[in-house]
Amino acid sequence: MSDAETLPEPTPAGRRYLGLLAKLVFMAGALWLVARHLDLPALGRTLRQARPGWLLLATALFTLSKLIASVRLNTFFRAVDIQLTERYNLRLYWLGMFYNLFLPGGIGGDGYKVYLLGKEFPGRRAVIFRALLLDRLSGMVALLVLLLLLFAATDYPGWYRAGALALVPLGLGLSYGLGRWWFGEFRRAFGRTSWEALGVQGAQVLCAWALLAALGAADGPVLPYLLVFLASSIAAVLPLTVGGLGARELTFLYGAKLFVLNVPVAVSVSVLFYVITALVSLVGALVQVERRSIPSS
Repeated sequence: MSDAETLPEPTPAGRRYLGLLAKLVFMAGALWLVARHLDLPALGRTLRQARPGWLLLATALFTLSKLIASVRLNTFFRAVDIQLTERYNLRLYWLGMFYNLFLPGGIGGDGYKVYLLGKEFPGRRAVIFRALLLDRLSGMVALLVLLLLLFAATDYPGWYRAGALALVPLGLGLSYGLGRWWFGEFRRAFGRTSWEALGVQGAQVLCAWALLAALGAADGPVLPYLLVFLASSIAAVLPLTVGGLGARELTFLYGAKLFVLNVPVAVSVSVLFYVITALVSLVGALVQVERRSIPSS
């Protein structure tokens, strides 16, 4: 093929739209696969029987997890002298949640934070981006730690559980060492943000437990459901779908089969968690973020 016949490179906007299209295709395929292996009438009956009081508690626990997550992000910002009031940071965080879930093909929540804070703190966009990246990574580490701890509490053979427990300090030490190497400017925030990250994920695990109670499934074996929930949270973080929809449900479907769980209940937890996420994130559409963010001295 001659140079004249060479296909043009996609523009940055074109690449974003292609990426969004790939996510939508993957999400549609995942949801189709879930629906194909699921008794949809049974799923509908399970969802209709959900108890409102427990759903409200689940929503409150999810909201609490996001409040802690907002404080954790501000801890990273303050470690590098990006001084934001907690109120301003919370408003910006909530607006970012809305963008991440409802505007996946656009600038995105994290991109908006980098843009806006970069205007307020000239020359600091790189460190703002690194703070957001480290915030995401700390959440992933906390997810893996909780997953290993819950697995160690199962009735699997003892050497499996011992191996899971041994991986906790090993993983924490490795993540701390890599964090000091790659994100050394944030080292004084590591201790506090580690506990805050565990608080975020712990509140979401309690949210999942409340959803099981809402579905009348909390009287039985709860631990396998929570293990699948944590695994689905890891899958939802991967940039494969829009807002994690599809990836989480697919993980719940196959996780339920692996642990021999009630499949409609497992998928119902996933659906309700997504609905709660969407409703709480929708509040971000009402947030107005003013330019004045630096605390007054």
